[in-house]
Amino acid sequence: MLFSTTSLLALAATALASPARRAETVCPAATTLEYAQRVVYAYAQTAPGATYAAFESIPFGVGGKSGACTTVIIPDGTGCQIPVGTTGNGVVQFGTETRQAFSQVTGQYETFPNGTSLIRTNVTLGVRNLVPVPFTFTGEVYLDFNSDCDIYAVRAYAQVPTKVLEQEFQLAGIPIAACTDLPV
Repeated sequence: MLFSTTSLLALAATALASPARRAETVCPAATTLEYAQRVVYAYAQTAPGATYAAFESIPFGVGGKSGACTTVIIPDGTGCQIPVGTTGNGVVQFGTETRQAFSQVTGQYETFPNGTSLIRTNVTLGVRNLVPVPFTFTGEVYLDFNSDCDIYAVRAYAQVPTKVLEQEFQLAGIPIAACTDLPV
């Protein structure tokens, strides 16, 4: 009987450690891909309120919109992580507000086995639906999902030319070399 009990325990331990079992604790790639696509869709909306509604449908924040969702932008060449949101609500607000400055956002998508999705994007700056400014930058946006398929972190790496970045930082009163003293 000891052999049977030991065998049963070994079998149970093997089942818990198997790749199929571990995969159940990660948000499925199809789900993370769908939500990544919704981000670009939200930026494509033009009707009043539609951008907010589209961002609101994405599960930013652990346990709901008031939950944690650390969101940073890392501009090329600065080494800074600029925080732009700390909750799901903050991310929805940031997305809605930045939509006003973007005339076009494109996306190519990739998913990873750890529950992260990547959006490779080109963003064209310009006043929404008015005269576009002929300036496009590229970026990589990582959406990190927990096992409940809530987005708990967003990391946006933006390849913005240093000249444009310096100008924007100066307009905002942010010294480009002083990453630790950012007023956010």
